[in-house]
Amino acid sequence: MNETFSLYRLQQLDSQRIQRLKRIKQIDQIIASDKAIQKAQSILQKATVALNESDKSLEDLRKRTEERTLKLKLAQAKLYGGKVSATKELQDLQAESEALRRIIKTLEDEQMQLMEANDLHLEAKKKAEADLHELLNNKASENSLLMGEREKLKQQLPKINSQRDALKSQLNAKLLEEYETLFKTKGGVAVAEIFDASCKACGVELSPTDIQQVANPNVIIKCRSCGRILYKA
Repeated sequence: MNETFSLYRLQQLDSQRIQRLKRIKQIDQIIASDKAIQKAQSILQKATVALNESDKSLEDLRKRTEERTLKLKLAQAKLYGGKVSATKELQDLQAESEALRRIIKTLEDEQMQLMEANDLHLEAKKKAEADLHELLNNKASENSLLMGEREKLKQQLPKINSQRDALKSQLNAKLLEEYETLFKTKGGVAVAEIFDASCKACGVELSPTDIQQVANPNVIIKCRSCGRILYKA
């Protein structure tokens, strides 16, 4: 197996993969950065927060009303249960019951007002969701070309990844590790072609001996200047 050629081919696939992933990310950013969508998302977020806070306040009011209602029932049970005969205690129970009724009435009024406000928050959230959904649909049409490009790029990735995996499985582990290190540190060019008796990556002129050795499929030769693996088509 010509390992130099395999590394060169792997580099091509790695570059293709990176280019496609970058473009997909760029398309996602273009779509996500739309100011109209951002505004609609912000409105929905605020509406959601307002509804959640309203729901919580309403639930708190319900609990407070239930607690006072239970106290009133207990006071009424004592008042009319026949077990309490002392005038002072009966008067206290009567006063407590009346106070609880007033409190419950106030809480119920507050609850009604809050329910009305809660309905408005719910409608606001539904409207914000509908507006965002409609906007996204409109933008999807406007960005159909970008979305089509994105889908095409995504469909190409599995084939590229499969070819990469097949090549990597055939390469020596140490050589593969060396290639990956060079790929990261040399700007995505770990394997440099020989062009006009020079390293295409850094431009340094190569010796006839180096050029001759590169032609040997069983030998890995690096550029004496930039350290990249040399490849001759």
